[in-house]
Amino acid sequence: MFRVRFLIDIVAPALILCWAAIFIYSAAAGQSGFGALSALNREVEEKAAEVDALRARRIALEKNADQLASKSLDPDLAEERIRKILGYTREGDVIVTARELEEALGER
Repeated sequence: MFRVRFLIDIVAPALILCWAAIFIYSAAAGQSGFGALSALNREVEEKAAEVDALRARRIALEKNADQLASKSLDPDLAEERIRKILGYTREGDVIVTARELEEALGER
């Protein structure tokens, strides 16, 4: 009788408290606890910002591709791209290097 009463009154509540403490610790600091949740939320925010940047880049590329389409080909844009890629210049073109531009802007 004493042994059963001891188990019910002392051991069972102690085991339940230990189980609850382990559960609470796991919820707060475990691999799938609140700390992990906040880290995942930060990662989601970073990825969302990356997606927004990529979406803006895609829109800019689509706009540029539309301008290069044969239906609405902008001759100035095509000439600019050809000159940039092939390195061609015409007689009378003034070429300003990046260094010269920086020096000119630095003099102001």
